[in-house]
Amino acid sequence: MPLFSRKKSKNTEATISTEDEVMGYIDELYRKRVPISICLKKKWVHSDILFFDEKNKLIRIQQDLLPALANGTDLTVGFALDRTWWTFKTKYANVNDKPHLLVPKGINHTERRRNLRCSFTAREQVKVTVLEGLGSGNGVFGMAVDISTGGISLTIEKAMYLANEREIPPSENLFKPGTKLALVKINRIPGCQLMELSGIAKRVWRDGRWRIAIEFTNLSKKDYAAITRFIEPRTLEFKPVKRSKKRREEMDERRATPRPGSSGKERGDEDGGDNETSTASSTATEKAPPATAAKATATPTEPKPAATPAADSDRPTLLIFGDDILTEVPFLNAGNSPFEVVVCNTPIRAVKVITEDNPALILCGTEFKGRAITEVLEKINNMGVLKDKKVVVCGNDLTSKDLIKLKMMKIETVVPLPIKTAGEFLAALNS
Repeated sequence: MPLFSRKKSKNTEATISTEDEVMGYIDELYRKRVPISICLKKKWVHSDILFFDEKNKLIRIQQDLLPALANGTDLTVGFALDRTWWTFKTKYANVNDKPHLLVPKGINHTERRRNLRCSFTAREQVKVTVLEGLGSGNGVFGMAVDISTGGISLTIEKAMYLANEREIPPSENLFKPGTKLALVKINRIPGCQLMELSGIAKRVWRDGRWRIAIEFTNLSKKDYAAITRFIEPRTLEFKPVKRSKKRREEMDERRATPRPGSSGKERGDEDGGDNETSTASSTATEKAPPATAAKATATPTEPKPAATPAADSDRPTLLIFGDDILTEVPFLNAGNSPFEVVVCNTPIRAVKVITEDNPALILCGTEFKGRAITEVLEKINNMGVLKDKKVVVCGNDLTSKDLIKLKMMKIETVVPLPIKTAGEFLAALNS
């Protein structure tokens, strides 16, 4: 996350034009779940990228967002990345009755903001209080992310109903776009005094954490000058981040290369690297001297400590969404676990394991990567990879709405936590 933003210049626009770089940017959007905005006839709709088909150069988007379109309809797509705005021209494609966009030839940097802005460091801890009304409506408290003379964005640390001061969970409906805000109180901007302004809520969204963007409506000359003095020394001319799809894949391959002494299936890393298994023959080859490596590989005379036990191949594969849940089901980490456990820490990795390894069981908690598990499962289910798969949700705080969503996806097994033994788990599955 860059600290510095762009500086006014005659050459602030940039174009990503090589195929590898374009693929790198689209891959970044898909892996990091960055939403895209699609413009048709001056109206914008928003979607996540459900799947990135690199081979056929297709971007799968959410269903029912666009009216019935003919193949080849021209569209404009925009997205926020690297704290700036990008757009590209593309065409609509209906593939197997599913909506897709064609991967573009180029991506253009199209800064929408009229004002310079900059980010705050974690140490600066700029506190912001937002009140919809004085004693009415909603209110939030959070930490500023970035600021300009036109507005501010912040993470939502706490939200409440002001009438009774009851805390409420953040959501997109906390402030509708255009909601007038009676008070925006900003404290501890370095070199600036306490500011008390009014504003307008632009949007509330989730980017790992819940955030809100606010537009100032009555910025005084004094506050304008103070913010400008704070921003200007921190701004640099914009330079696009270089991304390469090929380079990222090469890095993933290096991470997936077996290391001496490794055994079992390794948990998926943050970038979705492939799991690796270490066999008796590979272990023998790695540990044998060069002169005897071939012989050791062909006829190993004794088992190696790092070799995967033969019995492991008879165990059914259990896919787990994230490793947090392992603290609640400790028996899965034990040597006598009835399952061969594969942990996936990214949605893309989970989809790959489901489609390629066909696990006997899929286990998940109530959240995954900061999102409700129902939201994650819905998107994966829309891709068709959960059909006929046994999915088990573990948790104690599922709402009736969540249970209905799971039932609609034909996921009916919900197991309360904690589960201490394999016997308890297997009994819950059969109940």
